[in-house]
Amino acid sequence: MEKTLVLIKPDGVQRGLVGEIIGRFERAGLKLIAMKMVHASHEDVDQHYALTEEWMKAVYEKAKAKYEANNEPFPFPDHIAYGTDIKNGLVTFLKSAPIVALVLEGEMAVSLVRKLVGATEPASSAPGTIRGDLSHDTYALSNAQNRPLRNLIHASGNVEEANNEIKIWFTDVELYKYEHVNDRVQYDPKWFLA
Repeated sequence: MEKTLVLIKPDGVQRGLVGEIIGRFERAGLKLIAMKMVHASHEDVDQHYALTEEWMKAVYEKAKAKYEANNEPFPFPDHIAYGTDIKNGLVTFLKSAPIVALVLEGEMAVSLVRKLVGATEPASSAPGTIRGDLSHDTYALSNAQNRPLRNLIHASGNVEEANNEIKIWFTDVELYKYEHVNDRVQYDPKWFLA
C-alpha cells in the first residue's frame, strides 16, 4: 500500500480543525499509521521545503497564472525570487506554532489525499474539499500581506516526495503496522466471497 505525508499547518491546528481533517481522510478509507504534534525545528522545515528548480517553477507558475487571470501584474520577476520568498515564509510559518504530522496509507494514497485536500489556493478549491470547505485565503491577499498562504495542510505531491518527506518527520519505529477493517473490506479480494 502507498503511504503519504500530511502536515496540518499552524492555521489548521489553531483553528481546531485537526479532528475534522483527520476524519475526512479516515472516512475516505485511508489508514492512519503515524501521527504526532510537533513544534517544528528550522532544520526539519528547511529540509521539508527543498528549494529545487522544479518546486520553485511550480509555485511560481501557479501564483502567476492566478494574477494573470485577474489582469494583475505579478510582483516577482522570476521563479527563483518567488520560490525563495515563499520558502522563507513557509519556514517561518511552520515554526510559528505546533503542527500535526501524520502518515496515511491506502491504495493510491498520495493522489487520494491531494484530491481530498483540494487546490493549493483555498479560494480555488472545489466545495467538498478540505481547503474548499474550511478556508478561503487567496494568493493575492497573502502576497499583499507579505505572508504565506494559509491553506491548512501540506500534502505530498507524489510517491517519491512522500517517501522523502515521511523520513524527515518520522522514524521507522513511529510507523505502525496493524490490522484495519479496510484491510479486509476494501482490499481483500476474497472478503465478500462465500
